[in-house]
Amino acid sequence: MGKALEKLVVKRTGLLTSIQDQGRPGLLHAALSRGGAMDPMQMALANRLVGNSMDAAGLEFTGMGPTLFFERPAAIAWTGAAMAATWTAADGAQQPVPSHRPVLLPARSLLQFGACASGFRCWLAVAGGLEVERLLGSRSQHLAAELGWSRLTANSEIPIGPGADLARRRIAEVLDRDPQAIEIGPAAKKSERLRTARWSLRPSVPESWPAIELSCLPGRHLHLLSDADRQLLMSQAWRVSARSNRQGLGLEGQTMNTEQFANLQSEPVREGTVQLPPAGQPFILLAEHQSTGGYPRMLEVISAMASALAQAGPNSRILFKLVDEKEADGLARAQQRSFEETLAAVDLKLSL
Repeated sequence: MGKALEKLVVKRTGLLTSIQDQGRPGLLHAALSRGGAMDPMQMALANRLVGNSMDAAGLEFTGMGPTLFFERPAAIAWTGAAMAATWTAADGAQQPVPSHRPVLLPARSLLQFGACASGFRCWLAVAGGLEVERLLGSRSQHLAAELGWSRLTANSEIPIGPGADLARRRIAEVLDRDPQAIEIGPAAKKSERLRTARWSLRPSVPESWPAIELSCLPGRHLHLLSDADRQLLMSQAWRVSARSNRQGLGLEGQTMNTEQFANLQSEPVREGTVQLPPAGQPFILLAEHQSTGGYPRMLEVISAMASALAQAGPNSRILFKLVDEKEADGLARAQQRSFEETLAAVDLKLSL
């Protein structure tokens, strides 16, 4: 009989905590959107910070983070929004924990995440990855399709992958040879201290947050808007509705006329499509969108804006900006280059 897997216990779920990885791309023909982490790059970076493969499963926090308990020592990292965390040691002492870097937790650690100070989502990786069942090539929970691991509730136990111990020891070795590493906890008992790096990555929140400017290509129905409504669409600061979720962002503001779009046929849509429902206020499709839609497509948010979109929460303000294909391609290339440079920097720090 093999060794039992270590487990992460979700004591409280926060606003919305789910298991995510890179999702299920390539299944739109089967009526299934990608799902997965709302910001795949940030999930990948969190994994890289603890030595996991970039497609390992972790947790996505939305708005208000969860409370997590680790019975065994664990190496973790979380990226994305600026979200504070408090560590409670086995003896009950509490200390703040910095983000966007590898963190080595001692046994019987309780980690309580607060609300996002800026941004709206974080991604947490645990060394070894979360070892839940893989369905259609992914371990992620597609909440809209009710696919994957059952929804997390208080005291849910999530298995951690069999490579957890080796990955944790590698992070410990990195911190052992780092003269600037930070240690928090009892001075006399090293095994009960929390250890982390002094260096960190930057949060992925737009500097203008809660205002977020989204670069877009024209949608196939944009030309059917009146000049006045087109001006309204592009100049108004749209407020994100509290009814938004992983399927899409509902926007609120001055309404546009939609009478001319009454008889459109359904057609394929994508993550980033900006629809105009009959109520006259835009709706931006996100990771768990439906595969087809019959509402007019006003704009297509470019792929380089995925990180910005993932940080839009209730009361964020969205501004649309039209770009051409050349500029969209340039922004995508720049984002990919920055991502690869960050990965290389993390690998150098961890000597991977």
